[in-house]
Amino acid sequence: MAIDAVAEIRDRIDIIDLIQGYVPSLKKAGRSFKGLCPFHQEKSPSFVVFPDSQNFHCFGCGKGGDLFTFYMLAENTEFRDALKELAVRAGVTLNVTTAPPPEHDAHRKRLIAANELAATFFSHILSKARQGEAGRQVIEQRGVSAEMVERFRLGFAPESWSDLLNFLTSRDIPADIAHEAGLLQERDNGGHYDRFRNRLMFPIRDRDGDVVGFGGRAMGDGIPKYLNSPQTPVFDKSSLVYALDLAREPIRKAGEVVIVEGYMDVIAAHQFGYENVVASMGTALTESQVAQVKRGSARIVLALDADAAGQMATIRGIETMQDALDADVQPVPDAGGIIRFERKLKTQISVVHLPEGKDPDELIRKSADRWPTIVASAKPFMDFTIETLTRSVDLADPKQKSAVVQQLAPLLQQVSDRIVQGHYISMLARRLGLEDRLVLAEVRKARLGARPSAQRHGVTPDAIERVARRSTEDYVVALFLKHPDLTRDVVARIPIEELNDVRNRELVKVLRDGAVAELAPEQIVVALDDHLADHAEFLMSTLEGRPEQFPGQIHRESEQVLIKLGKERFDFLLRQLDTTLKSALQEHDAAALQTVKEQIGKLAERHRQYYPPPSPYFLDTRSPNR
Repeated sequence: MAIDAVAEIRDRIDIIDLIQGYVPSLKKAGRSFKGLCPFHQEKSPSFVVFPDSQNFHCFGCGKGGDLFTFYMLAENTEFRDALKELAVRAGVTLNVTTAPPPEHDAHRKRLIAANELAATFFSHILSKARQGEAGRQVIEQRGVSAEMVERFRLGFAPESWSDLLNFLTSRDIPADIAHEAGLLQERDNGGHYDRFRNRLMFPIRDRDGDVVGFGGRAMGDGIPKYLNSPQTPVFDKSSLVYALDLAREPIRKAGEVVIVEGYMDVIAAHQFGYENVVASMGTALTESQVAQVKRGSARIVLALDADAAGQMATIRGIETMQDALDADVQPVPDAGGIIRFERKLKTQISVVHLPEGKDPDELIRKSADRWPTIVASAKPFMDFTIETLTRSVDLADPKQKSAVVQQLAPLLQQVSDRIVQGHYISMLARRLGLEDRLVLAEVRKARLGARPSAQRHGVTPDAIERVARRSTEDYVVALFLKHPDLTRDVVARIPIEELNDVRNRELVKVLRDGAVAELAPEQIVVALDDHLADHAEFLMSTLEGRPEQFPGQIHRESEQVLIKLGKERFDFLLRQLDTTLKSALQEHDAAALQTVKEQIGKLAERHRQYYPPPSPYFLDTRSPNR
């Protein structure tokens, strides 16, 4: 990637234009803009956007940064994805060495075109053809509205062995392309036949809305009841989420995603206005699926089958989420003063208790107004998991009790709040007839065995400005890269939210991995993704020609630069408030003045950290007689 691609995107996209799409309340206030923060609940606006420096800051929750930071927070996405998506929006071409060759992209488009044509064919059969009567009866019996049929592009595959084949070939789609797209099967004696026959068809779209495959529900006693497209170059069931293309914006607005199991569950929810509902494609949740649904959602609610098998599948899904969800790695001192890092999930996971034998489709159609109450009553995943795993334990069998504790210990060790963790340890101990200390000991073992790394997937840091501290920021990250072994403790303490450049934040995340600190700088660069390697090389080049330093000098310098970075952030925010205050006074904006007053009060709490009062015992430059 060209070293200035990030800067070019910033130049082409105005942060006001970007944020106004997410914050309808954003209004001009002097030279800045203010509105209600999209990242926390508030009644008075404390979210301020500064067009001059092209950054934002919320004085309520502390979140802030440039347009990349905002997009990553708003979409709950990684820097890499934010870079690609904002580059498209800005019309900037990224020179990524791993980009697929043009012929690969052209072939993918041909496969998608085949699926799109098939969706059109199935839709026509369902809505207009005599062969679609059985499908229309099912649609009517299930109460699916015409609007939902159109929105989800429902269709019907006739019982014929070659109707789709003939339709596609007449539209210049060769049989081999249709076969590769998963629409046809090969005959033993040569030739092809339709894969889907006598089935209600559910087109499956990727997050961009392209039809990449199908799910087909058999009529009558057909086997199997549900038949999906096979694995193809464009269809991977483990990485797709049904209806995510329709639910992305509702998920972002609600801050919550509800995951159900069936296509009809999703359609019923959307029909009655609950559009933040998606389906897991009938498989156990995968990390790829979780990575997609987490975007924009602070809460994930699982509403899967209520039977025993379904509950165990839910637990497996929760365990997958533990690995797939973004987490903060927080430094926590133990009793001996030793710092360890603990992982805290950013996304809340809850589980809906469905009445056994009922599915969301039936519940919603019978009493749609109860659905919000059912979702709101979802249990925290830890309560659900403990209750489910201990329900069938033979309390007379110590091995069974031990197995449950071993399974739950890794989950319990990730609960960062010690009071909450103690509550769940006591709950588990009580249900198994054990002493709390025995469960606690296993949780501590799990903590010691956990991987002490920083966030493994993506970054959604709360950044501050992008212009005031660039040189200091680049310099300190360059020191970290050049001397990872000598600065690891400083790397662990740097507030990532005070780094302006998203690439610097990602580099610090990488450097916080204990294994990386053992590598030489050149090895670190080689291990980086393309979008970081160029930037890392540039930073290290800025240190060329410096005189050699002793290890102690390097460490002290990194400490001093870290303090300087904090001071510069404080000074920058103070300058921004001063600008806002002057504008508010000039325009006699009482509301803006009140906001500034509140913000100055919050900022003053940090003043003593960087500018303590002079000591009466030791003279320095602040002493009046000096």
